[in-house]
Amino acid sequence: MAAAVGDDLLLDRLSDLPDIILVTILSRLDMDEAARCSILSSRWRRLFPSTLLDFKAGSIRRDRAVEAVTSILAAHPTEPVRSFSTYRLSFRRQDEDAVDGWLRDLANRGIEKLVLYFNEKRQQKVPESLFACASLKRLKVINGTFPDATEAAASLAVLAKIDLSDVKISEDSLNSLLSNCRALERLKITSISKCDRLHIRSRSLKVLNTSGDFKELFIDDAPDLEQVLGYYLNSRSVIIKIAHAPKLEFLGYIGMNNDIEFGNTKFTKFREKDIHAETIMPSLKTLAVDLMHTPDGHINEHYINWVMQLLKVFPCLETIYIKSDSWSEARDGSPGSWDVLSSVPCMDNHLEKVVFEVYRGQEWQRDMAKFLHGRSRFLKTVEFHCMDDTSREDYGRAPTEEWVRKQQELLCLDSRAARDARFLFFKSQLVVNHHEFSHNESYQRGYYRDMYNL
Repeated sequence: MAAAVGDDLLLDRLSDLPDIILVTILSRLDMDEAARCSILSSRWRRLFPSTLLDFKAGSIRRDRAVEAVTSILAAHPTEPVRSFSTYRLSFRRQDEDAVDGWLRDLANRGIEKLVLYFNEKRQQKVPESLFACASLKRLKVINGTFPDATEAAASLAVLAKIDLSDVKISEDSLNSLLSNCRALERLKITSISKCDRLHIRSRSLKVLNTSGDFKELFIDDAPDLEQVLGYYLNSRSVIIKIAHAPKLEFLGYIGMNNDIEFGNTKFTKFREKDIHAETIMPSLKTLAVDLMHTPDGHINEHYINWVMQLLKVFPCLETIYIKSDSWSEARDGSPGSWDVLSSVPCMDNHLEKVVFEVYRGQEWQRDMAKFLHGRSRFLKTVEFHCMDDTSREDYGRAPTEEWVRKQQELLCLDSRAARDARFLFFKSQLVVNHHEFSHNESYQRGYYRDMYNL
């Protein structure tokens, strides 16, 4: 860009910018456009290699991505590459060697973050040269087939985060990654196939996030595991076994569809009788339960007893999330069924927060809220994330303030034991991925903007 100064002097404003600004500009261009810009001047040509530090191959036209990436890497053989990402990459069989060569090349450049996003219409294979990337710390694969990792997983010694989505990976390969990636702290797996049993044996894993695409989750030895989040564990009837997870603080979503074992304590699917909390988990601070899928469609005394026995396993529980999705068919149980007399340690000594993720004003929800409020001596907050499903035309809309006031009257919350507790009503149901963003500062700032001011 040039501007007239006086009569005949031209000022090149871009030339006045420092290198760091020009590199930022180049980095925001598509990679092939940035490469073409390097022919404008020797200075731009000198700066272009700096953009390879975070190589965004996804910005290259997909029909020429293989050729372009290969050419750029070959033209700058000594430039370091910290991160490399593709977007809906599709390549022919004859190009597999070229893509395999990318990862071998990147391995020599100290690659730390790798995102392989393949075209969903073709199940592309992740090159086996992935295991040459010994410096890799973060790996994300979308729409691909993972190579056999049973013998090679140990080569990814510093890999700290794995995110697999719509990926075919064998049970042995996934379990080998968990056992042999000694620095692995976070594992996210959604819509994976070919894996029936997820066997967690990891000394370093802290967070497991899954959609529950397997029959069994066995947490065998996970001394540092802090969070297990699976939105569909209950609806998919996953068998859950926890043998050793002494630092586990968050568990969800579990329900009566699950067969669950906590050490010697067993919860058998659809059965609440003869449950005794022989093993307790004092580390757990937050529990998320799914009341959407019940044995007979009712929230009845059998289900209530199951919930009460479950709570006894977690004597130091501070927060409970109660999920009953907008399409739930759960109906009201017998009157007074929440009048349980037995002592529950977490309610007597620790429970501070209750969250109804989808509150529709059903009788069982009101009874449960009143029971938890009346029995939890240290309760500070009850959240009702409201949804009005009375009208088919405006299904899911925010309820009126009049409806909310009516709920407050029906709940009679001011007459309960925990008189200092706050009762917050929100204009929409809790967002599905709340637990993934709950520690994000921006999300926290906007969380209470959707609340009724009554």
